This record gives sequence, C-alpha cells and structure tokens, in this order.
Amino acid sequence: MSGDGATEQAAEYVPEKVKKAEKKLEENPYDLDAWSILIREAQNQPIDKARKTYERLVAQFPSSGRFWKLYIEAEVNILFYFFLYRNCSVHYSDRKEIRNIDN
Repeated sequence: MSGDGATEQAAEYVPEKVKKAEKKLEENPYDLDAWSILIREAQNQPIDKARKTYERLVAQFPSSGRFWKLYIEAEVNILFYFFLYRNCSVHYSDRKEIRNIDN
C-alpha cells in the first residue's frame, strides 16, 4: 500500500443515497425519483465527473428537452467560467456590453 489509501477511498466515495438510486435504476430505468437523486449529485460535481450521469440520462430519455437542457447548461457553465477567468483582463466597458446582450 502506498500510504494514501484514505485519499483513494475519499476519491471513490459514493453517497448511500446515490447507491440506492443506482439500484432502483437497475430495477426500473425510468424511475424519475432515482434520476432526480443522480441529477442533484451530478450538479454538485465537476463536469468531467458528472458528464457520465448526464449522458446516461439523455440516452434514457432522448426526447426530454428538460434533461438535455440540464446537460447543456452544465457544459456551457464550465465554458463560461473558463472564458470568464481566462479573460479577467476584459475592460469594464466590455463587461457592460456583455451584460447588455443578456437584457
């Protein structure tokens, strides 16, 4: 053992409610209560970890605009923050114009 078993264990930790939701989905892949638990968990994770859940979700419900919207928003949010923090030297007047686009 390398001595960092606690780190490995923490990285692999899956909340009990998520395990139960996964088990429910094995029995009924259309269980919306179970999917809700997984969606909430995905929304609290980095997109690289959450992407698998979103991809499973839209594969199970391909015609659900609501679920596609959740997935797209998660992807867009990471791009937005990357853009925002990478370009923090944007002038105030430019930021004001960007805000006006949304209004």
